[in-house]
Amino acid sequence: MNDNARPLITAHTGSGQAPANTWSSFLEACDARADVAEVDIRVTKKQEPILMHDHSPLLEQYGVDELNQLPLRAQLGDIYLEHELVKLEELLQEAIRRQIKLNLDIKNGEAVNPTLKLVKAAHAEHLIYVTGCTEGIEVEASGMALLLNAPMSMIIKAGTRHDQIRGFCQQARQEGYAGVNLHEAMVTPAFVDIAHAHNLFVSVYTVNEPQRMKELIEMKVDSITTMKPELLHRMKGGQAR
Repeated sequence: MNDNARPLITAHTGSGQAPANTWSSFLEACDARADVAEVDIRVTKKQEPILMHDHSPLLEQYGVDELNQLPLRAQLGDIYLEHELVKLEELLQEAIRRQIKLNLDIKNGEAVNPTLKLVKAAHAEHLIYVTGCTEGIEVEASGMALLLNAPMSMIIKAGTRHDQIRGFCQQARQEGYAGVNLHEAMVTPAFVDIAHAHNLFVSVYTVNEPQRMKELIEMKVDSITTMKPELLHRMKGGQAR
């Protein structure tokens, strides 16, 4: 990635007017010229990956086609009165058609392997960043960018030792991760420099303030997740995807 391309604009799910993890929300990310659309992933009783943030006991009882029938669907929440659950399988096909990347934020261990299997079956590896839960992977994940989430205990404070950052980055490299996923409050120039020295992609979440966007752009982070993708696009100088 050249300097002019940094950072990728990752549109946080629900960053427009539409509810999070809906088809409408994904299309808003596309319309905002995001490089990456971030979505949350869980699985149904039938191990079908779907877009959803919060757990529901109904996921343990039904498949997605059953859940998408009213009135059952409405029990998942008010937004589902108007919006159907989105199947990851269908989203992958649309992402391939549009050539937009996806950040799949996997919400629990149960969803990890069904999600990665689906990505491989769709031959969409080149479009995928994986964040959230990445433990217990049994699928050959080559071609996908797995990002190791930094623990919140690593929020940088005065006196934090650089060897702690190096240890985290070394862990990521040793475990085969392509990059690291960092809360914006823990990101410093030193953290970015150390991660890049370990050849790690640096993804930062969730940044909505212009001044912090400017600071992160100057640090040359590789991706910024934001609820304001159009603002970040302007901060980058209006470069097209």
